[in-house]
Amino acid sequence: MHNEPDLSKAQLFLDDTWIEDANFVSRQWHQPRKFPDPVLKPEHPWEHWCPVMYGTVLHWRGRFRMWYNCWTREPKPRVCYAESTDGVAWEKPRLGVCEFDGSKDNNIVLQSEAPRYIDDISVIDDPDDGEWPIKALFWEGKIHDLKQPDWGIWAARSKDCIHWDRSPGLVLPHWGDRFNAASVKIAGKYVVLGRAPGSRPHGRQAWRTESRDLIHWSEPKKSLARDVEDPVNMEYYSATLFPYEGLTLGSIERMYMSPDRLDVELVWSYDAGRAWQRAPKRPAFLSPSEGARRWDDTWVNLPTNGPIRHQGRLWFYYSARSGAHGSPYPFNHGAIGLALLRVDGFASLMAGERTGLVVTKPMRWPKADVHVNADPRRDLISHPGFCSGDVRVEARDAAGKAMRGFTWDDCEPVPQTVNDPDASRKVLWRGGRSLRRLAGKRLRLAFRLRDAHLYSFRARG
Repeated sequence: MHNEPDLSKAQLFLDDTWIEDANFVSRQWHQPRKFPDPVLKPEHPWEHWCPVMYGTVLHWRGRFRMWYNCWTREPKPRVCYAESTDGVAWEKPRLGVCEFDGSKDNNIVLQSEAPRYIDDISVIDDPDDGEWPIKALFWEGKIHDLKQPDWGIWAARSKDCIHWDRSPGLVLPHWGDRFNAASVKIAGKYVVLGRAPGSRPHGRQAWRTESRDLIHWSEPKKSLARDVEDPVNMEYYSATLFPYEGLTLGSIERMYMSPDRLDVELVWSYDAGRAWQRAPKRPAFLSPSEGARRWDDTWVNLPTNGPIRHQGRLWFYYSARSGAHGSPYPFNHGAIGLALLRVDGFASLMAGERTGLVVTKPMRWPKADVHVNADPRRDLISHPGFCSGDVRVEARDAAGKAMRGFTWDDCEPVPQTVNDPDASRKVLWRGGRSLRRLAGKRLRLAFRLRDAHLYSFRARG
């Protein structure tokens, strides 16, 4: 058990950190549900049929804003910008910033003079800087040749998210061309996961470096690399990281070399992305579509940002292609999609018709109610009104004995919250008792489940 957990944050059940005892429950991993069509498709010559989410989506100053890369061999890749009011219908404003084919009537915001090119970009929301509230790191270069000094990861800054000052310059020389920087500071620092200089002979891996000023960076440390549980033909194409409640979550882009296919695995960290935890069976969090040929049937990857919480769901934008390395024109076709997940819905503890039990490790309860994110349906695609299951909570003392007035029999059933924007509900016991009555006491929470899923709990004042 990790010291002094912040119980005001949602406590997820990705692993057994909170679990002292469990019977007749199993951990279920969940994928976000894909919106059936792309939300951003190639339309213009400078996009050249393959916009990819080697970029970032932020909800910034009241609008959804997207910076994406147009990945092509000819003409060379560049960074474009789109925006939306609802996150589904996107506009590509004609910005007049960069020239393409003799005109600035386009939505390009960053590009290089051929034969140099920009391969990907990570945009960072930095509200602590009133003058330059938006930062970016991007890969720029011509060739990966250690004798050439001017390729690697460059920094830029912006006042309006469209016009960029590139004066910070090259900050991580000779880092590889596929990297991701967290879209917000983590523990007060900018953090990058990427391909450090000299790491390529060991296969594609994710190395971590951090900075307080975007200029000076720490010595890179290996953060994610293949192990004996991974297929021998698989490499980590890149990795992302983002804060979520009290954790750092992330994704591994798993590239299977034969056939050339890429999916996404969810990972999590208790120390800001230095050491990572993985699900034992390593299920995919986001997979290419199966069956008939589709726009997202070969490669999928997530942007640098975490999910955007909107309309009571977690919104994950993702990039997908119908082609991979070496695919000839026009098969390397791509677009940007959207997938939605229940809040805290990465994994659940599920019980079927046989009643299950989950007992937490002891915790000192604050002056707050307990809120539980649960779903009393065994089948999560059932009609929202078809709730045949049951979820109840019992408070137990340090010796494991049920506390008077806070037993399962006293507890009001936890209602279904699938359509609740808050995603969790306050738990009450007979007579309207709230757990805030037990403030300052050391206790355990015991969850009783039948035909139900338990996602998280938290203290809320």
